[in-house]
Amino acid sequence: MQSPAEKANLKFLFTLTFILFWIVVSASADAREDLEKKYASILGDYSFDMSNHGYGVLKVTFYVENEKLLAITEVSSTPGQMEPVEGKDFEFTIEDPDEGMYSIKFLKDDTGRYTKCHISNESMGMDVTGEKVI
Repeated sequence: MQSPAEKANLKFLFTLTFILFWIVVSASADAREDLEKKYASILGDYSFDMSNHGYGVLKVTFYVENEKLLAITEVSSTPGQMEPVEGKDFEFTIEDPDEGMYSIKFLKDDTGRYTKCHISNESMGMDVTGEKVI
């Protein structure tokens, strides 16, 4: 049987654990929402004409998950994590161990909206610009 002091300690530990868990969950949700707000103008699907590379039209989806900005193609099973290029808005890189470094740059149209995306990969000889699917 537990003494009153042991019961008080268990109650305190349970309460502290709950509070810490709540703080972590709240911070995680806030970080995801911050990324979604920051990158809202570029998130979504983009269509790339990859016929010069033997693929036809390829869809790439840019999204936020688990506090990370990610990109995935319709033919990939694993997304790539996009790392911001320091000092450049809406420019990113994705390092792929098999395919090399992808450079990704989102471009504005004449109205000032981000509606295009340029992707290049020197090691693959890739240099394409896609349109946002609206």
